[in-house]
Parts: sequence; structure tokens; C-alpha cells
Amino acid sequence: MISLLPAIERLTSKPQGFELEWLRRVGGAAEYAQISAESLPLPAAWIVRDSDKVTDAGEAAEDTEFGFDVVIAIANVRSHTPGDTDEILLQYRRAIKTLLLGWQIEPDTQPIRWKGGRVLQYTDGDIYWADKYSFKALVTNYLPDPPLYESTTYIGDGL
Repeated sequence: MISLLPAIERLTSKPQGFELEWLRRVGGAAEYAQISAESLPLPAAWIVRDSDKVTDAGEAAEDTEFGFDVVIAIANVRSHTPGDTDEILLQYRRAIKTLLLGWQIEPDTQPIRWKGGRVLQYTDGDIYWADKYSFKALVTNYLPDPPLYESTTYIGDGL
């Protein structure tokens, strides 16, 4: 299995040239499950693991595609210009995509790919959007052979 913590850490730093306020909170699935809309500092994002797709790659090896969603939450407030909220969401989506697309979460993994997005919730106070990402890796649980057996050393009472 592969940890998503490096991806969470990658999203904590504001990208160079991003003009809006950067994410005030970045977390994982546990933090996402505990959100309270009334006390949530927006904008925020969470990385939530999705299902893994596994293909056999031989004895004790699997080609695995790891999926995860980046859930983005921003304020949905009325403005004088129609479409402002959607444009703001689009800026966050593009910035996060730029940080993740093509990046390798670990040295022996394939680069992260974007797989689309979907709305989770629109309210009069906030918007929750999820963009899906994935990466592939060969996962093995092969352990090296023990050292060769050369002799036995008897200790004890000689039984």
C-alpha cells in the first residue's frame, strides 16, 4: 500500500503566482469526516482515498492503480457578477491540478493523472467539488530468501 500523506503535504504550500487566498486547511479522510460547515475555515481541501484497481502481475506482485479524490470547499457568496463563484472554484481546481498532475508520489510510482471531477454539494454558503486523480505502482510483498543453510550448531544438553 502507498501513503497519500505526501500528496496532502504537497497541497499545503501555495503555488507560485496563485493570487487568491490559499487553502486554510488541508487534510485527509479523517478530517473530512469531521467537518462542521459552521466552523470550517474556507477555502479548504481534503484528500480522500478511492478504490484501488488491481491486476495480477505474477507471484506476489500486483499492478495497482490507486485512486483518490481532492475535495475542494470554497465559499459560495452572492456577488455583483454572475459566474464569479464558478471562476474562483476553477482557479483552485487548476492550481491543485498543476501541483499534482505528473508528480510522482513515491519514486517507484507512475506520475499522477487527472480523471475528471464532479460536484458534491452546492449550498447558499459553500461549494464542495471533488476532482479524481490516480497513479499506478507495482506492489510486491516478496521477501528475500533466507541465507543458505550451511550447518547446525547444537547447544544445550545434547539431546
